[in-house]
Amino acid sequence: MKAPDSPLPDDLLARYLASTATREEIERVQAWLHAAPENLTELKGYRKLWERSGMTGSQQAPINTDAAWEKMRARMYENDTVDVSEKTVKPLPVRRRFPLLSWAAAVALLAVALGWFYFYKMQSPLMVAIETQENTRVATLPDGTKVFLNYNSTLTFPEGLAGNTRTVSLEGEAFFDVAPDAAHPFVIEANGTEIRVVGTSFNVKAYDKAVRVDVKSGKVEVRKALKVMELLPGEGVAVESDTVFRTLSANPNVAAYGTRIFDFNGTPLAEVAESLSQGFHAEIKLADDRLADLRLTARYERESLDATLALIAETMNLRVRKQGDSYLLEGAAAQ
Repeated sequence: MKAPDSPLPDDLLARYLASTATREEIERVQAWLHAAPENLTELKGYRKLWERSGMTGSQQAPINTDAAWEKMRARMYENDTVDVSEKTVKPLPVRRRFPLLSWAAAVALLAVALGWFYFYKMQSPLMVAIETQENTRVATLPDGTKVFLNYNSTLTFPEGLAGNTRTVSLEGEAFFDVAPDAAHPFVIEANGTEIRVVGTSFNVKAYDKAVRVDVKSGKVEVRKALKVMELLPGEGVAVESDTVFRTLSANPNVAAYGTRIFDFNGTPLAEVAESLSQGFHAEIKLADDRLADLRLTARYERESLDATLALIAETMNLRVRKQGDSYLLEGAAAQ
C-alpha cells in the first residue's frame, strides 16, 4: 500500500464517491484523509465535481453523502480543539490536482454519467407540452385525439402517450375529442381531479382549484379523492372540493372558443351574453337587468363577434353599443 499522504489515483476517488470501493480501498482513502488537512479540501473539491456530474442520489439506494461527510470530518478532528465549522475554517493551501486529472479518470466519470443519463432517459419518457397564451390552439395527440386549447392553457403528456393509460395533465381549459381505444383509457389530471374516458368528447375547465366538466358525447368518469361520478351526454359537474360535486346541465356552447359555433335554443339573453363573452374573450353586458330573461333561439357558425351581436340585435330589436373593449346590449327604447 502507498504511504497515506501520497497522491491517490483518480479512479479510486471516483469509486469512493460512487460507494463502489472495496473495504480496503475505503480504508486507504480514510488513511489518506487523516494524513494531511489539505487532502480533506481536495476530496471536497472532488465531491463538488461529482455532484455536478449528476451522480449524487442516482443509485437505487441513495446515500446521504452530506451526513457521511460531516461524520467523517468530525472523526478526523475529534482530537483537535479547532472549531471546524464552515464559518471558522480558514482556507488552506492545496495541491491543485484538478487540472491534472488523468484521462482514465475523466473517461471513467464520463462513462458513468452517460450510463445513468441513458438509463433514466429510457425509464422516464420525454414530456411534451402544448401551451397557449392570448390565443387558442388545435392539436392532434399521438393517439389521434383532437384537442382545442383555450387561452392561457397548458397540456402536458409523455412523448408517444405510451403506457397502459393515455395520461395527460391540463392547466387551463380544453375540449377533447378522444380517439377510441378500449385497451388504453384516456386520463386527464387537472387540479387533483381525474377524468377518465375511452372514446368521447367533452370539455374540461381547470383554471383554478375548481374543475368543471361538460360532456358532449360518450361517458365520462370524474374522480376526486374517494368521490366518483359518471356523466352522460348533456350532463356536467363542477368539482369544488374533495366531497362537493355540483351537478349541472352541460353547456352546449362551452367549446365555442375553439369551434366558433354558438347554438341557442330558448336561451335567456343573460346566458347568451355570458357564452359569447367566454367564446370570444370579450366583455358583453346587458344595459338593463330586464333584458336578462329575453329568450333567443338561433345558431351562429364562425361569425365574427360584431356580426353575431348585430344579428342578435336585429332579431330581438336591440341596440349594440361599444364601450372601449366591451359591448353593451340595450333595448330599442334606449335609442
